[in-house]
Amino acid sequence: MRSGLAANIHAAIPGIQCNGYLLSSPTAPGFEIEPGEIEYDLAMGRGLDMWTLIVRGYVSDVSDIGAQKTLDSWLASSGALSVKAAIQSDKTLGGACSDLRVAQVSGYRRYGAAANSNVSFLGAEWTVVVYGTGI
Repeated sequence: MRSGLAANIHAAIPGIQCNGYLLSSPTAPGFEIEPGEIEYDLAMGRGLDMWTLIVRGYVSDVSDIGAQKTLDSWLASSGALSVKAAIQSDKTLGGACSDLRVAQVSGYRRYGAAANSNVSFLGAEWTVVVYGTGI
């Protein structure tokens, strides 16, 4: 699922670092995916699980107006650079799940520097709910 989400984003938004996993040294602009809550057995016989995944996107520092404009285009509900539209472009993630939806986005967030860097990022977090049979 994480790889499928990353593939959907990478196909729609060129020139970014995009990974299905958390990154120790992210490079802006980019995305990483973090698993959240999992609710098992919503239907009998392993018929339905619900996964919540966090897609974290980040651009360069908050002082960069261009970075803020990029983030604004990612936050849009539709359009060529909309993360919501990119994620939902293949709602089965190549057959890895039954359905998904982008439930919400956090709006702007500031992320501190990594331990080995003085770089900080501006970004947002999209909550993606994924449904599937015994996934």
